[in-house]
Formats: sequence, structure tokens, C-alpha cells
Amino acid sequence: MVKIITGGKAMKRYHHKYTLPAILTLLILAIAFLLIGFFNFKRQTTLPPDSNSSAIGIQLNQDIDYVDLHKLQSNGISFVYLKATQGRSYFDENYLSYRDQILGTKLAFGSMILYSNESTPREHYRYFFKQVGNNTGSLPILLVPAVNSRSAKYLNSMSRFATMLEKRHKEVIVELDYGYHKYFNKQTKFISSGNKMPNKLEYSFWRYTTNGRVKNVTGLEKDVTMYAYNGTVGQYKQKYGQLTQ
Repeated sequence: MVKIITGGKAMKRYHHKYTLPAILTLLILAIAFLLIGFFNFKRQTTLPPDSNSSAIGIQLNQDIDYVDLHKLQSNGISFVYLKATQGRSYFDENYLSYRDQILGTKLAFGSMILYSNESTPREHYRYFFKQVGNNTGSLPILLVPAVNSRSAKYLNSMSRFATMLEKRHKEVIVELDYGYHKYFNKQTKFISSGNKMPNKLEYSFWRYTTNGRVKNVTGLEKDVTMYAYNGTVGQYKQKYGQLTQ
């Protein structure tokens, strides 16, 4: 305690030598907790923005060498799209091994075809079933444009291929803007690749990121293409199976 004389009167001022260090310590701890929280958040599974999606899925292909599928389903992933073929000559070398592994899990899966403008619908069809067989998964076969063209010629070609698949009693979903629905059959589904949650009456699925991650799964720390089912839990279970979340 120190006495200070002011106007003939003594005033008491207390020095707390531990106050400033304590404040600095608390400040450092607060910053540390904020940083820990931020980095933990960055390590979480990437979820769709502004959405309470009922089921989350990812794409797997030969660029991802190995993924523990049991760990995948235990971290909230319910379905997987496997990249299969493109045109009449490309087949993803990991398709069959991933498909075999999925059969030992609760994951639903579907097959993805990149639709080329250099092969005919018939060539796509023959090559796909030659490589994959009839076990294409419980999810709709996903057709993804392999080119930027949206010409009437290209869309009509893709539509003919979709019709061939549907005549084989396969569900088909196309990664196109719903504005192109007039080119396709009424039963053909659409998947959105937009930034916002899509209209549930127009889109059945949503590819909400190509730069996602899955928590605690080696090989899926970044650049993961991720999907969300654009419907209710009950609808998903009825169509495609159990949720793993």
C-alpha cells in the first residue's frame, strides 16, 4: 500500500502486482481456445450450407487410392458415388474394388458415368455394362457432362443414352440445370451443382462442394466431391436404405 498526500489528506492506492500478468494470461488462454476451436472446425466433415440434409455422400475414384469404408460410414457418410466409365474406352481402375468393399458396409452406392461427345449413346451403353455388369448400385446412375457444351445435339445424345438405361429398369439422374428437363423423360432425375440448397421439386440430389473433407478418414482431408440427398429421412430410407449418421 502507498500513501499519496493530496491537499493535506492522505489517499490510499493499492498496487496489485499480479493483476496485469493474470489479465495477460487469461487473454492468451482465450486466444488459444479460439484457435483450437477454429482448427477443430476446419477438421470437421464438410456439410451443406443452409441445409438440414437427411443423407450425405461422397464421390470415390482412382485418384483416391484407399479409403476405410467402415470408418467412412461411422463418420456420417450414408452413400457413395463410384466413378465408372467415360465414353467407350475409359474405366476407373478402382471401381470394382470399391464396389466389393461397399458390399460389406451399410453404405448405399451408385455409378457415375461421364458422358462424352466423342462416343455414341450405344457405345457408352455397351462399354458401361461390359465393365460394370448389372450391379450398378441402389442409387440412380449419375450422368455427368464430360464437356462444357449444352447444344441440342449433345443433350439429345445424352437423353437417348438415359432412355436406354431407363429401358433397362435403371433410375437415371443427370447433373444438369433443371431448365434442360424438356430433353429428358419425365422419370429422369436431376442433381444440382449450385451454391444454394436446390428446389426439392426439381432436384433429387445436390452436389454441394468439390472441395470438401470427411472427419477422421485418411485420404479424404481435402478436395472431396460431396453430395446431399434433397429430401426427407423417410424418403431416403424408402428409396436407398439406412442412414449411417
